[in-house]
Amino acid sequence: MNESDSGIERITDTIGDLVTGIPAPIRKNFFKAFAQLCTAAVDIPVANWESKAAEIRAASLARIEIIRKQGDNIVEKLDVPEEYVKKASEKFASKVVKEQLNLDQIGINAANNLHHEQYQESNSQNTDEISDDWLNEFEDYAKLKSSDDMRIIFGKILSGEIKKPGTFSIRTVRIISQLDNQAAKLFQLLCSQSISMYLGKTFYFDSRVVSLNGNAASNSLQKYGLSFDNLNILQEYGLIISDYNSRMNYAPCIPNENKEVGATLFFGKQHYALIPTDVEKYDKTLQFNGVAFTKAGKELRQIIPIEEVPLYQKDFEEFLAAKHIKLVAMR
Repeated sequence: MNESDSGIERITDTIGDLVTGIPAPIRKNFFKAFAQLCTAAVDIPVANWESKAAEIRAASLARIEIIRKQGDNIVEKLDVPEEYVKKASEKFASKVVKEQLNLDQIGINAANNLHHEQYQESNSQNTDEISDDWLNEFEDYAKLKSSDDMRIIFGKILSGEIKKPGTFSIRTVRIISQLDNQAAKLFQLLCSQSISMYLGKTFYFDSRVVSLNGNAASNSLQKYGLSFDNLNILQEYGLIISDYNSRMNYAPCIPNENKEVGATLFFGKQHYALIPTDVEKYDKTLQFNGVAFTKAGKELRQIIPIEEVPLYQKDFEEFLAAKHIKLVAMR
């Protein structure tokens, strides 16, 4: 295996820069996760990375040689052709290398996410230690992800958990690892048309796709790609709740007499306030019916790339206009 074909040298060459500026508690989680998941990540001072690089690479290659030696021992004990065992050992070694390459790339993606994060001292001083059980589960699923899209998503999950342990449950990691292409595309479509209610810019307690003037269980969202059958697929994966017409009060997103909002409505990539266009006629008990996300769905919604859905946005704005309310972007 050529060094240029692995993630080892890339991580080794950039690790010092990537940890610069990361708060100490998060940096501790960073090294713990990388030490388990990534070939080149070991618990040594940053200053020693270059001096240890050759040793790390040699150890990686040595593991493959050990696998080959194990194959030789098997030949002595089994009545099978030596060439068969040799091929089987090489195939196993190749599988191990591919899985490690996946983990290395996911590690690089997570490191870049952390490096470009903006940290506030108050949000990083009391960071908990990332769980060993969580890392073990994550490794089992992440090592099988070879597509760029899935490695980006798993990189976001890893960086999110490093920064704030408990952000992604083990069940959530399991769900995203099991999604087939159809379910993944449907979930991205669901996220792209969803609204959420936020307290501040980080904490939110509801996510849903509003059914507008109908009932999603009766195909009111079919023209937006979320038919009843498609919703059933997402529900079977545990991403949305079984009641497709649940209700949530979004009145806190309407400014009070002091022109302050208790919460913001997040839609697309923007936080909004809901501003009355007629102070007499607007819906003061604003409740939105629709398809609500489960806990796992809400955790994953934060990291799924959002695409513009002009038709739904237009219809959603018209739906609000009929209630004498409009979206106004928050700075």
